[in-house]
Amino acid sequence: MRRLPPSARTPKPPSDVPASRVRVRRGNAEDAERLRAELVEAAMQLFAEGGLPAVSVRAVAARVGVSPMSTYRYFADKAELLSGLWLSVIHELCRRIKRAVESREGGRARHRALIDAFLRYWETHPEHYCLVYGFTAIGQQREARSRVARAGVYTELLGIALGVTEALADEIGADRSRAKLASDVRLAMLLGYLHGTLVATRYPWSETKLLREAYLVRVQDAVEQCLRGDG
Repeated sequence: MRRLPPSARTPKPPSDVPASRVRVRRGNAEDAERLRAELVEAAMQLFAEGGLPAVSVRAVAARVGVSPMSTYRYFADKAELLSGLWLSVIHELCRRIKRAVESREGGRARHRALIDAFLRYWETHPEHYCLVYGFTAIGQQREARSRVARAGVYTELLGIALGVTEALADEIGADRSRAKLASDVRLAMLLGYLHGTLVATRYPWSETKLLREAYLVRVQDAVEQCLRGDG
């Protein structure tokens, strides 16, 4: 939600909530969910503008036009607020991967689409990669306290990835029992590539297109070898 221009904010009402804002009706789940979505959207805007230091409960409240106390009803602290952002990112990642996979036929084609969509999302949203996979104190606190790993969308994303690996196993005549291990190998390899190209930018990497294609092929080969039990 956009901020009101200065002329529309004066004179300031006695409370912290702008007079123009419709209050959340007590006990109304739809109002509550709408406000929560607005808070997450505002936090994402602040993160895009200034990174983690720009995101705080008070700053998010000011951006939306509610009191900090209203925000604390939805997020106990900054760690929980970042968990909300994390889930927002995962929802979009899941949507893109699902669309990419469903647009292809066959185990190998869908597997390549999965890898490409995963890489492409983080490559075009490097700030989101830092948010989800950052190694800050806030990130560690978030991982320790949040329940995002049990969120429905996270489970759905893992299910899509595992399903693609199982379909690949069927196509190449491999044992499905190794699909989880192969999926883990794929994720570890992809995160290594992303960390190197998005974080370790001082290294003189090869031309991006060539490096990416070579790595994508190596990931595909590694997953198939793992499924077959080679090496």
